[in-house]
Amino acid sequence: MEEKDIIQLFKTVAQNLPFYPFIKKGIEDDAAVLKFGDVYLLWTTDLFIENTHFRWEWMSPFALAYKALAVNISDIAAMGGKPLCFTISIGFPKEFSKNKLQEFLQSLKKTAQEYKLALIGGDTVESEKTVINISLLGTAPKGQIIFRSKAKVGDIICVSNYLGNAAAGLALLERGYNVEDTIFSSLINAQLFPKPEVSLGQYLAQTGLVHAMIDVSDGIASDLTWICLESGVGAEIYQEKLPISPACKEAAKRFKINLLQWVLSGGEDYCLLFTVPASEVEGLKKDIQKKLKKDIFIIGEITKGNKVYLISNGQKEDISQKGFSHFKDKRVWKN
Repeated sequence: MEEKDIIQLFKTVAQNLPFYPFIKKGIEDDAAVLKFGDVYLLWTTDLFIENTHFRWEWMSPFALAYKALAVNISDIAAMGGKPLCFTISIGFPKEFSKNKLQEFLQSLKKTAQEYKLALIGGDTVESEKTVINISLLGTAPKGQIIFRSKAKVGDIICVSNYLGNAAAGLALLERGYNVEDTIFSSLINAQLFPKPEVSLGQYLAQTGLVHAMIDVSDGIASDLTWICLESGVGAEIYQEKLPISPACKEAAKRFKINLLQWVLSGGEDYCLLFTVPASEVEGLKKDIQKKLKKDIFIIGEITKGNKVYLISNGQKEDISQKGFSHFKDKRVWKN
């Protein structure tokens, strides 16, 4: 079974359970949306499991705490929200040292301070390997929440950063490289320390121009497919327009790896993937560059249909759902 099939089973369960008026969005977005009075809350959660999401051979406790919190923050950013507070539940073996835990907590505190997050609870348990679950609550103004489900035919598809860097970083870590290898340090940092696009997400929400948005966690082949499925549309992206860093190209060349595999399916870049009306995209690009000192990249357009196609040299390839899936792929292989 693929991840989307399992999610569909949970949706079937949800259909037979109460759906309260304050629930404005449930399963199949980056976060659930709850309304209490005039306040809209965004609620997300993510799980990190040793030897599935990371290995201690190349992941420090400091990096693990940062990333576990950052990926949740990214979910809130992907809906245009502001992160507020979180809970953390952690399981670890008896041999997990006090020094490791102190390093983990130091990073957790530093990251929470950086993003102005309150820690409001959690749980601890002994387990055979390290397991971390963070649940994060954010907020967004009424009318400014961006869902996956409102992309329109003719929209231009944009991303906010390079694609494939994090996947390349993982490949380097598995080959024994570290952040001190300066030629590839940007790739390793992209894997270990992804930067949630909170300011950009909030700015895009405030413009009212973005029709649909998601963060790139499983690769654009999968994440763009989610937008298309939820919006009832298709998409075409152009290979020559995909933003790829020189370091990523060099790593793929050195290790004789298909660069497009990292770019389309690698995931964990945690940049924002969004759609904008064609008439607005150039003005939006200029405004973002001026106000946030940041570039965004046009990679394709929303079309009729229900498939995601890669266009290259006049040829069309169906890449729908060809990103990472926990139930058919592995980012990390156990020794």
